[in-house]
Amino acid sequence: MVASSVSTLTGRLLAGRYRLNQPIASGGMAQVFEATDETLSRRVAVKILHPHLARDPGFVQRFRAEAVSAARLTHPSIVSVYDTVVDAEINAIVMELVKGTTLRADIDAHGPLQLAAVLAIGTQVADALSAAHAAGLVHRDVKPANILLSADGRVLVADFGIAKAAQGGDHTEDGAMVGTAKYLAPEQVQGHPVDPRTDVYALGIVLYEALTGVAPFQGDTDTATAIARLTNDPVRPRQLRPDIPEAVEAVIGKALARRPEDRFPTAATMRAALMAAGADPSKARAVAQAAVATARPVPTPPVHQHPERSDGGLSAGIDPGSRSHDTGKRGAIGVVVILLVIVIAAGAAMYVGFEGSPFTDQALAVSGLSTLDPPPGSGGENDDLLPNLVDADASTVWKTETYRNRDVTVLKPGVGLVVSLESTTQLTALNIDSPNRGWRAEILVHDGPPPAERAGWGDPVATIESGSAGVTEVDLQGRRGDQVMVWFTDVGEDHAVAVGNIEVRGR
Repeated sequence: MVASSVSTLTGRLLAGRYRLNQPIASGGMAQVFEATDETLSRRVAVKILHPHLARDPGFVQRFRAEAVSAARLTHPSIVSVYDTVVDAEINAIVMELVKGTTLRADIDAHGPLQLAAVLAIGTQVADALSAAHAAGLVHRDVKPANILLSADGRVLVADFGIAKAAQGGDHTEDGAMVGTAKYLAPEQVQGHPVDPRTDVYALGIVLYEALTGVAPFQGDTDTATAIARLTNDPVRPRQLRPDIPEAVEAVIGKALARRPEDRFPTAATMRAALMAAGADPSKARAVAQAAVATARPVPTPPVHQHPERSDGGLSAGIDPGSRSHDTGKRGAIGVVVILLVIVIAAGAAMYVGFEGSPFTDQALAVSGLSTLDPPPGSGGENDDLLPNLVDADASTVWKTETYRNRDVTVLKPGVGLVVSLESTTQLTALNIDSPNRGWRAEILVHDGPPPAERAGWGDPVATIESGSAGVTEVDLQGRRGDQVMVWFTDVGEDHAVAVGNIEVRGR
């Protein structure tokens, strides 16, 4: 829609019923007007398709079909769709007018939300998604701009079905990637079929951003942002905000699992996990009202505003309130949240990480073990004992040869113990169980076939200066690779190093 048409539409009566009063928001697909339903004497929101979309018969058909599907949804946390309208060149849907703000606007204005607020919002959104999924409707574009915080204390989800209408056909067709880049699930990026777990993933991103103030995946372009989730794991929320309880981080991590089968199977099960982590849905009313009270006046956005920033069907004319601790960004966590953290900490023994979460590492499958024994070595170092490293029995060991001089470099550059993994993975830790003390080793990571010389491995990830008896844990710093080598240069006071078990962890 060109800017000049806004003034032309203002005051127009659509379908003999809906009087357009003023534009209140705009996005990539539509212009939203506050309007009056002159038949029922009530205020409504009318979302009018931009002309270039209204000229596409296929798009219009999908737009109307999805509006009809969304109109069947009746839930206190879903924005109601009342009607569809065709009036000359105008194609529109008529929706509930929600006076309030969006989660997007609240985060932008005040920064990360308090923990209790995020958990309460999360349960309400999960409720709405669960109702939609039960009706066979997947949202496909859950994001802060589509989560409304109303003056009457409700948390609502808007724009069900709009993302599906935006694609050239059903989203199960290969090659379709529709939605806002920051909130897309991996299967959307890849053009694979979607299901309720797609919305679970997006809700996980929303909760991550609401707690930390940043989205977990970012890039220089929308495409780079979308693709990042296919290969990269996000920074753990607790690294950005240490007061986030482990149980809450675990819920977000499971929602953000790359494979749909590793996520919560339904929005309802995610809601249950949020409740177990300390969510109190009754706080949602106060959260929404506080957000509205402190919302900044928002001018009508330009027509070509980035769609992720769109305020959907919200009223833009909200009087700003005050928040005693607000200085543009939220201040310290309140007493209520501190108490909530204490309650969650008391139950920390119940915390269990979720398999498949990008925040939960696990022992990685080993595909092979070998040694690197450079000249004048024999080309192997007790290789027949290598299976003892992965037999889960610390009493059976692999060991180096016994050296006359504990400093191996007097004889040769060193001796390497190589662990080959089944696939390239983001590596988190290496655990070495040895009964010996005083040994020195470099820890190296490589991706691809293991190099035949030490120089091919590059710089070490870490160095153990004086190994102790027992389990030594080494931080692999998230390096990606499928080969890990322990390069011994000093075999310690026993002139030989034995290793009972070795474990590589990653996610």
